Amino acid sequence: MILDKKNTPGILRPKLIVMPFQPAHGQSFDGIGLGLHFFLGNLFGVHGGLMECWFGWRVKKIFPEPHLLKDYCRKNNPFSDIGALGRREKVRFWLEGTYRQKGGKFLLDLVLHDTKEGMSASRIRLSLGLSGGLAGRTKFFDWLETCGLPFVGIEKAMWPEHITDRGLDFLGRGLETLYLNYINGRDNKESGSDTDLIDLSWFDRSVEASKNSYLTQDLKGWGLYKNGEYALAKKAFESALELNPAGLGALSGMMFCALGDKNEEEALHYALLKAACRGEDLEKARKFVAKKFEALSSQGVTP
Repeated sequence: MILDKKNTPGILRPKLIVMPFQPAHGQSFDGIGLGLHFFLGNLFGVHGGLMECWFGWRVKKIFPEPHLLKDYCRKNNPFSDIGALGRREKVRFWLEGTYRQKGGKFLLDLVLHDTKEGMSASRIRLSLGLSGGLAGRTKFFDWLETCGLPFVGIEKAMWPEHITDRGLDFLGRGLETLYLNYINGRDNKESGSDTDLIDLSWFDRSVEASKNSYLTQDLKGWGLYKNGEYALAKKAFESALELNPAGLGALSGMMFCALGDKNEEEALHYALLKAACRGEDLEKARKFVAKKFEALSSQGVTP
C-alpha cells in the first residue's frame, strides 16, 4: 500500500495504533516500555499520511479491565488476536514490540501488523540512544517506507527529545496511571471529589528527572487537564511547545484547555495550529470549535 503523500481531499487515510511495549525476556518491568510507546505514538501523531489515532482513545475497549492492561504491559506475550482487534476497532495498522535496556540504549523488537486480509506483518530491531535525544529515528522511518507507510511531515518528528532513563521510566509509570484512570471511567473534571483525582506523583517525578523533555512536560499537562487544573496544564503545555513547537499532543492540550476555559478565540487559534501541523483542512478545524461552542450555548453556558 502506498500512502497519499499530499493529503489529497477525499482520500481516506488509514489509522495506526502503537501498543505499549513489553519487557523482553530477561528485562524486568519498569515504565520504559510505556515511555517508549508514548514516544513513538507522538511520532505517529504528526505522520500526515495517517489519521490521528491515539492508544488512549481506545484503551478501555482494548483492555476493559485494569488488570488486563497491567498484565499485558508486564508480560511478554503479544495480543491474543490482533487481526480481530483491528477489524473490531476499524484500525488497520498496529505496532507491537518488546524492549530491553542496554546501558544508554534501548533495544526494540517491533512488529507492524497490517490487519487487512491477506497482508503479512513486518519486523525490525531498532536501537534508540539517550545521548542523541532518542536518536535512531531515521532507521525507523526508512523501515516504515518499506512497509508502505512513508512518513509524511518527517521534519515535525525530529525534535531532540532530551529525556533520561529515569525520566522515561517515571513517564511510563505516569502514563500507566493515566490509562488506568481512563479504564476506570472516572470523569475527574466534573466529579468534584478529591478521591477521583489522578495521582500526579509520577508525572511530577518525570519532569523533575527530565525538565527539558517534551514528553514529560506534555504528559504532565494532560494529567493536570484531566484533574481540571487548566491554568497549570496550560503552563505545562507551553513548556512542552517551547521544546517542540510541532508537538501535536501539546497543541491539542492547549486547545482543550481553552475549550474548558470557554475561550473561543484561543481554542480556535490552537485548533488551526493543530490542523496545520498535520496538514489537515483548516475549515474543518474551525467547524469543530464552532460546534463545541454552539453546544455550550444550547446548554445555556455563556463563553
